[in-house]
Amino acid sequence: MTSRGIHHLTTIISNAPRIARFYSAVLGLRCVKKTVCYDDPGSYHIYFGDPAGRPGTVISALAWRCVPHGMVGVGEVVQTTFRIPLGSLDAWAERLGEAQVAFARHLSPFGEPMMCFTDPEGTSLALVEAKATRPVGSTADADWPVYGLDDLTLNVRAADATIDIVQDVLGFECVASRNEVMRFVAHDGPGGQLTLRVIGPSSRGRLGGGTIRHVAFRCADADDQSQMVEKLRSTYGMTVSDPIERTYLNTVCFRAPCGVLFEIATDGPGFVVDEALDRLGEGLQLPTFLEDRRHELQAILPPL
Repeated sequence: MTSRGIHHLTTIISNAPRIARFYSAVLGLRCVKKTVCYDDPGSYHIYFGDPAGRPGTVISALAWRCVPHGMVGVGEVVQTTFRIPLGSLDAWAERLGEAQVAFARHLSPFGEPMMCFTDPEGTSLALVEAKATRPVGSTADADWPVYGLDDLTLNVRAADATIDIVQDVLGFECVASRNEVMRFVAHDGPGGQLTLRVIGPSSRGRLGGGTIRHVAFRCADADDQSQMVEKLRSTYGMTVSDPIERTYLNTVCFRAPCGVLFEIATDGPGFVVDEALDRLGEGLQLPTFLEDRRHELQAILPPL
């Protein structure tokens, strides 16, 4: 796949064991990394994705202790859609029913049948069938239940410079527009699609449990990232953070004109930098600067 599109997104949660069970046992994603929030190491940061945690397949969860429930509003991600195998929607209805997850069938703004539900924190999720038995660019096993991210829907007040940034910097192309809803595509693989829905004047949300903290977009490496940052600053006047090293990726962040917190994350080093592929997610992984606090942190963090 091209090194563009969505890298991952990060949701805020209050109960790490409950969310780990849901994304692993119900959605069938693999826990590819158990680590901590580097800025608040008493909190888990857990990554779920395909068997290797490849860009475009990953949703991560920041477990903030005692966090109140959030409220979704304008300038935020309001729905995360996962791509499932062609012809599996009815099987998923049965699977969700057995797990006692309430769901509803809807059509997307562009006519695709969807199955909509929420995770235990209230984050809005959906499933949509891939357009082929094995989507272009998919690296998932043929029997893997979820191929990766299909689409993210952002509610925005107006069609602003975010649209130009999504296309000119982040590598998407607007391929359809209907009733104030715009679809952008970077490629046909997991994480290759983004939807902006213009809803007019509306209230901002409140960050908390069940809301999306940020969306991370892909770049190939540090040089590619630097070029994207330069364009954001020189062409669009964006304030962009300095690079932040997160062991598995290097990232910069900025607040898009629509209000959503965007990151640009490198495809590497990836999740196998500190665990073998067949052992991903088994142990608590800590960055070097926190290793001397391992016993303290293990006593604080709930077992997963």
